[in-house]
Amino acid sequence: MHSQHTDATGAYPGWDSLPLNDVRQAHWQRLTRALHELGPAVLTGRAQEARRLLHETGVTYNVYGAANGVRQPWPLDVVPLLVGSEDWAVIEAGLVQRAELLNLILTDLYGPREILRRGLLPPALVFGHGGFLRACQDICLPAAHQLPLYAADLVRDGTGQTWVMADRTQAPSGIGYALENRRVTARVLPSLYRDAQVHRQEPFLRALRGNLVASAPPAARDDPALALLTPGVRNETYYEQALLAEQLDLELVEGSDLVMRGGRLYLRALGGLTPIDVLWRRVDDAWCDPLELRADSFLGVPGLVEAVRRRQVSVVNPLGSGVLENPALGAYLPSLARHFLGEDLRLPSVESYWCGDPQQLDHVLAHLPQLVIKRLQRRPGERSVFGANLEPKELAVWRERLLARPAQFAAQAAVAPIPTPSFGGKSLGMRAVLLRAFLTAGNDGYRVLPGGFARVAPQADTLFISNQAGAMGKDVWVLASEPETEAAYVPATPPAGTAHGSLPRRAAENLFWVGRYLERAGASLRLLRLTLGRLADNGATLEPGTGDRLHLLVQTLTRMTANHPDLVHLEADGTALPGLLTNLLADRSHAGSVAFDLQALAQAAEAVRERLPEDVLHLLADLPTPLASLRADLATPEYATQVTQQLMHGLLAVSGALYASTEQDAGWHFLELGRCIERGQSLSVALRGLLCIAAPQISAPPFIEAALGFCDCLPAYRRYRKNQPQLRVALELLLLDPRQPRGMMRQLQGIEQHLAALPRSVDNAQLNASGRLALEAASRLRLLDLADLDIATGLDRPALDQFLGRGEYLLRELSDAIAIAHFQPPLAPHSLLHVPAEPS
Repeated sequence: MHSQHTDATGAYPGWDSLPLNDVRQAHWQRLTRALHELGPAVLTGRAQEARRLLHETGVTYNVYGAANGVRQPWPLDVVPLLVGSEDWAVIEAGLVQRAELLNLILTDLYGPREILRRGLLPPALVFGHGGFLRACQDICLPAAHQLPLYAADLVRDGTGQTWVMADRTQAPSGIGYALENRRVTARVLPSLYRDAQVHRQEPFLRALRGNLVASAPPAARDDPALALLTPGVRNETYYEQALLAEQLDLELVEGSDLVMRGGRLYLRALGGLTPIDVLWRRVDDAWCDPLELRADSFLGVPGLVEAVRRRQVSVVNPLGSGVLENPALGAYLPSLARHFLGEDLRLPSVESYWCGDPQQLDHVLAHLPQLVIKRLQRRPGERSVFGANLEPKELAVWRERLLARPAQFAAQAAVAPIPTPSFGGKSLGMRAVLLRAFLTAGNDGYRVLPGGFARVAPQADTLFISNQAGAMGKDVWVLASEPETEAAYVPATPPAGTAHGSLPRRAAENLFWVGRYLERAGASLRLLRLTLGRLADNGATLEPGTGDRLHLLVQTLTRMTANHPDLVHLEADGTALPGLLTNLLADRSHAGSVAFDLQALAQAAEAVRERLPEDVLHLLADLPTPLASLRADLATPEYATQVTQQLMHGLLAVSGALYASTEQDAGWHFLELGRCIERGQSLSVALRGLLCIAAPQISAPPFIEAALGFCDCLPAYRRYRKNQPQLRVALELLLLDPRQPRGMMRQLQGIEQHLAALPRSVDNAQLNASGRLALEAASRLRLLDLADLDIATGLDRPALDQFLGRGEYLLRELSDAIAIAHFQPPLAPHSLLHVPAEPS
């Protein structure tokens, strides 16, 4: 098998550098031999399959400031990081000891502060750190541990020593990505995964949810309501937050979804206020309460600190735990371990220094080229500074900066991680890797997630490893000494009947707009398909006098997409029309284009991805693909028609998956309401454009058939008419026949049905504003007499236009009334005083 791939390795730089005969670890020898047996071509195919699986699931990571959009596909190195069972036992014991130590430090810092009184930790190091929150003094969780969730970033150097590079105690991220890394890697390397006897992740998930339940206030311990607080869809790890909420059966909420009443935390749900007992926060603690913490925060809930103080809600990790992420704390952990535990650290921190200590500052200044400089309080987008990468002038600048404000900086020894086999998609070689390990605390102590979450440096010669800087994810296989039984984690099923009341208003709004944008894109595509077809018949030009039908289609299309080009110019320059239609199809920056609507659909769906079926998410991920190669200056009408048809098929697949797989709860009713309202509005616009504008051949078959084709009523029309077109038959199908899925009557009946199914905050028989508007729109349609429109001279265009215009207005008002009743956001909390930030 080796001989089959010998010639191919030359095309893959780094292939021959794999440690095939490395005697340090037997499991690495097995892995590298297996990779050689696969060969570069097969491994490339496996990497492509991994990218496909991640794309289908919609696994993304938000990279701020990326040129091609914030949401980036999750990059995965398919070659796993292997850890032997004996090595892992040592690491696991060190992690548990470290977590216990940090838990005791946290308890002391917000309690008696004995370590400050005894001089074991400089007070300025604690009080000068932004993670120390004075408002959280004497606040503690009703649980055995005050640090329920802990993560540590680990590296192993060339000597085999494992070091802790950083402690993550505030809102550790990566568990969800570790689950995805495992799912995909096990799929693309099935034999290797099966034979490796890898420790499973499911027991950790069960323990994590159990520990969240156990941290609930005593009064709610039997059946607590759990929620995960997210900063929102633009947060870098939003995908992971939605995944964990789904996996652990947590309500995914934003700060605007929550409110304090009577000292308790509640979810603003459709059925009223629903209490929240445990809040797993992924928002940094200082932003969680604009009342007692950062006054400029819009991510938190005013009064949350007081609710925690009263033990009405438990916040995990506790507010104030960010103080333990101080990089200078590592300089004092050895003595603190001896104080609290009576033993040395089993898993040491990388050598650390606090520049606020004069002796340590002298050492830092003398050895700056060998150190890494970090600010005590991390800032968004700020990177660590490697002294080895600085020029002499830059070193001098940094020495001056450290001397000016020494207490704000820490320094750490630069550790070169031992490289491990890695496949970057084009080359296989050795790259540095950073491992993040996760622990969760219960009554019986800390449990470690076997393996954790690894990141690989984007280049072989870099030590800075960050997802924002292009690092790749990597699965971590902790090899078991004997096979483990595989037990899938199944989250608890919520009680029947709770789905309506617990739906957050924000989620209802996003589902509503998923429905609207789905139908809005579909309506534009249907009209584009008709227009492109007519354009092809007309020779790809808009000729004066001879293009009445095409002119009317283009005019209707521009009204539907809210784009109003100069039609006189289009007639003068007939070649400009194909470019206009292509832009309406593919230009994302053009509000109203199909690409713009698909982008808005994806954003709305991303905000409620935990509520959508997996098949729908797969289809949405692939939906814009046909647009990738479409250019306005090169596309022909025939190719644009082909792309339009592909997009239509994709939208129909999404619609079918939504109908077949979505639970018909309150969220589904909002989604269908959005679809019905948008269909009704689009049909009104199309009919007013195609039938109500004066033109020489307005009653001729092509215009009637264009309207029927837009509404998918042509087959029924051909069955019901005799040998000649009948205006009344067409209007009946378009407006009054409830059997037509896209007809107006079906939409208004659907609106009434879905409105009636929504939960109501006030139980009375009186119609609310949305109910009255829906009733008026439906009643006007039911009372319509088609004979009034079919006059002796043909269609009474002004009367039809007036009727449709009023209906379109009622649907707009209905949409606004639904938003006011169910989506209206509360007034954003804000401070009446401006509190200046502390100088940096």
